[in-house]
Amino acid sequence: MLIKEEISELEIELVRNRSVLITSRVFKPLKVFQLKKETACQVVFSNYGGGFVEGDKVQLNILCGVDTKTIFSTQANTRVYKSVAGLTTSQHIKGKIGERALTVFLGDPLVPQKDSIFEQKIEWHIQKDSVLMYVDWFEAGRILNNERFEFHSYFTEFKVLQDNIPLVWDRFKIEPSNTNINSPGAFLNHSSYLNIFLVGNENLQTIKTLEAHLRFLASKFFQEEKPLQLNEVELLGAVVKINESVFLVRCSARNNETLHAFVKELSIVLEDKNLLGFNPLGRKF
Repeated sequence: MLIKEEISELEIELVRNRSVLITSRVFKPLKVFQLKKETACQVVFSNYGGGFVEGDKVQLNILCGVDTKTIFSTQANTRVYKSVAGLTTSQHIKGKIGERALTVFLGDPLVPQKDSIFEQKIEWHIQKDSVLMYVDWFEAGRILNNERFEFHSYFTEFKVLQDNIPLVWDRFKIEPSNTNINSPGAFLNHSSYLNIFLVGNENLQTIKTLEAHLRFLASKFFQEEKPLQLNEVELLGAVVKINESVFLVRCSARNNETLHAFVKELSIVLEDKNLLGFNPLGRKF
């Protein structure tokens, strides 16, 4: 007998000039709740037991309607616990963003713990005049417990499409047992990694505003001149304009504290009334 897959669904619509979560059909292990804001909608992801246990499967469909402003955040770090029987923990998210909508994902780090197996696939469909800013944050284990790159495997795939044409297709997989982790061509002595994908037409004012802020933050946090010994660098980062629709920030650090400072300032940027109008991480910092 086939077991029917349980697919969670979230839908945000504009109601009386407020972006509101009008549909929330969620299955375990996922939990969500909405924080009331004046205009934009903040949806916070959480889960039962403080993280994903072996074999957990999350499937989630998201619809951000026309003219909505939505921020997706997390309650805390997303921990992936060890796999005793060799089962994979997975998370698959498909999202659609309506015309003139702004969608931001600004979650805490995903932390795969010792012996864990994790797979993640994220796919967003956007319109010609909608904007997506997606922050992908990863930490290589419980660093304070001297656990670093001791998970079995980690795989993530991030796609953004417009009219079914890929604008972004980013894939990353690592099996630490098969990699020289501390090689300069791999991770050196860094343990925390952050990617920021800003996707939308470069002529949109929202894109111009966010790109300007990201460039400013990069100039503030990233060293332009690198020392001969890269292991002396606390934070490495780069910004690049891929094309007229994609702006990318990539950075890595020895630990999360350095990246927390970067993310804190990024969250303050979103207070702009033309963006979200509030700091989505204000309670955390």
